Amino acid sequence: MKLNPARKIIRKVVFAASLVSIGILAVLLQSETSRAKDDWLPVPPEDLALKDNPASPGAHAMILYRESFIDADKSSETDYVRIKIFTEKGKEAGNVELPYSRIQSTIEDLRARTIRPDGTVVNFEGKAFDKELVKGAGIKYVAKTFSLPEVSPGCIIEYKYRQQFDTDYYWSLEWTVQGDLFTRLARFAIKPPTRSNAPALYYRKFMVPGDPNVDKQKDGTLVMEVHDLPGLEEEDLMPPENALRARVSFIYRSADDPQNETSEQFWKRIGKRLNDSMDRFIDKKNALQSVVGQTVAANDTPEAKLQKLYARVQSVHNTSYDVEKTGQEEKREKQKPLNNVDDLLKRGSANGQELTYLMVGLARAAGFESSMVYVAPRSNSPFYPQMQDERQLSAEIVWVRVNNQDVYLDPASQFYPYGVLPWYETGVNGLKLNKQGGEFVSVPLSEAKDSIRERHADMRVEENGTLTGTMDVNFLGTWGSGWREDERESDEAGRKKALEDQIKTWLPGGAAVEITSITGWDKTSEPLHIAASVKLPGFATGAGHRALVPITFFRATEPDSFTPEKRVNAIYFHYPYTEKDSLTLHFPNGYKIESVPPEAKANPGGGFDYDAAVSQDGAAVKVQRQLVVAGILYQPKYYPALRKFFNTVKTDDDAQIVLHPAQSSENR
Repeated sequence: MKLNPARKIIRKVVFAASLVSIGILAVLLQSETSRAKDDWLPVPPEDLALKDNPASPGAHAMILYRESFIDADKSSETDYVRIKIFTEKGKEAGNVELPYSRIQSTIEDLRARTIRPDGTVVNFEGKAFDKELVKGAGIKYVAKTFSLPEVSPGCIIEYKYRQQFDTDYYWSLEWTVQGDLFTRLARFAIKPPTRSNAPALYYRKFMVPGDPNVDKQKDGTLVMEVHDLPGLEEEDLMPPENALRARVSFIYRSADDPQNETSEQFWKRIGKRLNDSMDRFIDKKNALQSVVGQTVAANDTPEAKLQKLYARVQSVHNTSYDVEKTGQEEKREKQKPLNNVDDLLKRGSANGQELTYLMVGLARAAGFESSMVYVAPRSNSPFYPQMQDERQLSAEIVWVRVNNQDVYLDPASQFYPYGVLPWYETGVNGLKLNKQGGEFVSVPLSEAKDSIRERHADMRVEENGTLTGTMDVNFLGTWGSGWREDERESDEAGRKKALEDQIKTWLPGGAAVEITSITGWDKTSEPLHIAASVKLPGFATGAGHRALVPITFFRATEPDSFTPEKRVNAIYFHYPYTEKDSLTLHFPNGYKIESVPPEAKANPGGGFDYDAAVSQDGAAVKVQRQLVVAGILYQPKYYPALRKFFNTVKTDDDAQIVLHPAQSSENR
């Protein structure tokens, strides 16, 4: 199915959890009836008396115990977590966030309590709220949030809940083993489907230390136990958590599937099945050729033909984006399934996968070599062919051979124009279909020129040091499409607020921003343009008889991620990009420009480049600035060099223009 952020299931689990002694582990395997009658697990006195984590001294908090139970028949997952708080900073574990998909699941039966060091209990009597979480590059999640009462060093906190999944949606079966905190003991269980025709359940372990056993119980339940597992240290600009956390992924296999296949045999079989489905759907040559004849001209260049066909596919209503629109999904489900492109063209609507089929069919009808490519989006995890799980390939794009070059397109991502793929579909591996079953291909990473943010400002420094003026921002390529996708469900007021909040992150504290216009929102091939007015008090400062003015009021946000001296995880940018800034500064009458900083350059290699040039233009100063990040993944050993580079960027951005009163100059 088409990977659509509106349809993804967010499977991150927040592991603020607690633990008890080994003797009560059998609780997890009790029947559902007896578990429903259970209260909280006993609290051993030695856990109340614990002052530090003996396996990791100096910890702020630790997971004492955690259990997770998946019931495939009931489409539910229940979790029980218990945490010991050691320090003031550890109290943050009392603010719990449980990310989930509001469309596809609910958080039920939530209970929580705090156990004081003396053993007395304070139950959570409050209410949990939904909160929108924003990660890097605008990726958004929803979490059920709540705060436990009276959390202090020495106490134990614990909570339990059930995540109930909508059976109308696919949901992944997975144990996310590793939390953010050190885990003393955790126990995981999954009860496979019990119906007579249920497929067999297989599993794969990823990065689980010690390779613990997954034991099968008499009733078929699978159980795994882990001990003394370090937490995953969260850092800015880190790879997707699913690519780093220890986890166990479960896979259903039909009894009809061949046994003991090699990875090559498995993917050939899967690829042939997918290719046969695609060929059946587009096997309506007359209908396709009719559309091609109405869409392209005989004298069009090959690329012009393909661009027109791409636009034609994107003109079809994409039902994959209807999922969060009230009433739309219900109406769509009442329609008969589409059997082929002829049905699609007559109806004038289709889901993302069907639109991808259509693009392949039209390209072939126009004389191009074309096929589908199933890819593993890197917003989730790298592709592991040896896992033999086709769910990894959860996004479809189109391959076309044009002028002896491979071109990759995604017409089903309606906010992306011709030639622009969503960032998570670039720099990935996938399976390109053919009649023999397909071949593995690598989709190229986008380039820094494919995602540009331009900021142009015309500003005046008032005598009191306040900076006022106007700003124009252009988001081009991936940057602009990403904004359109992120805010696709927002109204005009919501978009305005989101963009104003974004602009404020570029400016020093206290800045006032008001967007006056937003254009290009519905024209994906054009820049997304924002015009705004800006007011910033205290921009210019005095130094004796002089005034000091920074060369730019734009604050580089990248250096914030490179403040720590040490780094554990790899550095990961979602996509290469270019920042281009131009700024004109006008100064009050009675002041003259004494000096401007020299041009600043930094090019440490590895795809990073920075340039800032300041020039005087009469009574004004013009600043041209450019920052290029051309790569996406850098191992921790490169962190010192990157930290040095971005600190240089910050220092050069803070360079000062020196002014002095004209009268003072004449008297010297």
